[in-house]
Parts: sequence; structure tokens; C-alpha cells
Amino acid sequence: MRLKTLLARSPEITAATTHVRTFATIMTNREGERLRGWITDVCADQQCGLASFATGLITDLDAVVFGMSTEWSSGPVEGRVNDLKALKRSMFGRAKLPLLRKRLLLIAASRRP
Repeated sequence: MRLKTLLARSPEITAATTHVRTFATIMTNREGERLRGWITDVCADQQCGLASFATGLITDLDAVVFGMSTEWSSGPVEGRVNDLKALKRSMFGRAKLPLLRKRLLLIAASRRP
């Protein structure tokens, strides 16, 4: 209900919401070939406030399009890296490598499907 009220009051928020939802659809459906058109639309729209994000994607557009088109994901690897970094932060200065290794292996085992 609040979103509808905000959208009714602000054309800028309405424009941004539309572009963000389109971007989410492109990502979810792996339609990377639509990204160039999305970037063009966002850069042409002066109201939405997403132009700097869109132009930032242009710097490595081929990689972004490929990443949004393929079913391959580095998500599981990133998850493990995130686990390791969080564990290292929590144990900083408290334990040596053997305990860190054991705790990381226990975390990895607990996250298996």
C-alpha cells in the first residue's frame, strides 16, 4: 500500500521502479541480450537516477551480458568465500590454523543439501 502511494506521488520513483523491475526480469530470465536496450532506456530517462549504474555496466558489457545469459553461477563459491571471511573475522587473534580449518569444514558440511 505504501509503495502505491509513493508511486502515485513521485514520477521519479515510478520510473526507477519500472527500470529496476525490468532489470530484475532480465536477470531472472537470463535474457542478457536485452541488457543493451535496457541501458539505452535508462540513460535516456532523466528521471530515474539509475544512469550512473547503467553506464557503469558499459565498461565491461560483454562480461555482464554473458553473466546474465548463462546458467552457470559462481554463487556457491562466493558463499564459501563469504563463510571463510566471516569465520576469520570472528576468530581473529584467537586461534591457529588447525582450529580455523576444522570450523570451516564443519560449516561447509552443515551447508550441504
